[in-house]
Amino acid sequence: MYDIQLFGRLEVRTRGVRLTGHDFGGDKPRQILALLALRGDLHKTELAELLWSGRPPANHQATVESYVSLLRHRLDPDGQTRHSVITTRNGGYALVADQVRVDVARFDELIAAASGRTAGRALRPLTAAAHLAARPLLEDVEQHDWADQARERYRALLVTTLLDAGGHALAAGDPQVALALADRAVGLDPVAERGWVITMTAHRLLGDRVAALRAYDRCRGELAEGLGVEPSDRTRALFLELLREDGTGTPLDQALTAILAADDEPHRPESATGLLRRAAELAA
Repeated sequence: MYDIQLFGRLEVRTRGVRLTGHDFGGDKPRQILALLALRGDLHKTELAELLWSGRPPANHQATVESYVSLLRHRLDPDGQTRHSVITTRNGGYALVADQVRVDVARFDELIAAASGRTAGRALRPLTAAAHLAARPLLEDVEQHDWADQARERYRALLVTTLLDAGGHALAAGDPQVALALADRAVGLDPVAERGWVITMTAHRLLGDRVAALRAYDRCRGELAEGLGVEPSDRTRALFLELLREDGTGTPLDQALTAILAADDEPHRPESATGLLRRAAELAA
């Protein structure tokens, strides 16, 4: 069995051996393995188009064949071609499905497994998927359109997975887990407003009104800088609810001062003034 890791650096583990970097025979063999693990069956011509960014050499078919031969040998030095984990099929190549486990495929399976489940049952596969994708896809594969597109696709999928998991964690009554998931999501995508809503809600449930207000202020700043928009009605409504809370909560002026102090921004008194003005406008 070959365990193929695409999140982080490309790595193969088989029979107690770990293959990375130049173990695959160079950049092109490593890219071929990554492409087959990501996309499945690929014709030799399609592989060449991807490997050389649409400008393959005239003898690209023979060159691809030589790279695959080298890769087969690196994956199984003592094996024979007919028993290789890379099989020849329909003028191209594919990995033998029952001989490989690919982390990206497992990521996709976990997300699919969470679909339609209740919050409590969906949370576990989603957090497992997020754990698998702890590092960016194909960190050690040089910049190519196909690799960039794959990285962006799985970054976006990861953000959605983290946000879905964070929402489920809130529904399951675990704001601390929700907070950690949302924090990672907005770290990857600062304009993911749903992440800020989860963050505000989690802080509120944990009794930290200051942190919830501070999260709104950060959300407003990220949306303004990144998209040129204001927070949505839903987010502003949550902000208003936080402002109107009383009892043992922190007084508003102290909360705003604490927000700026937590950001190490005492030199920006206009931030507090602006947030107070915005609060007054929303409360009117």
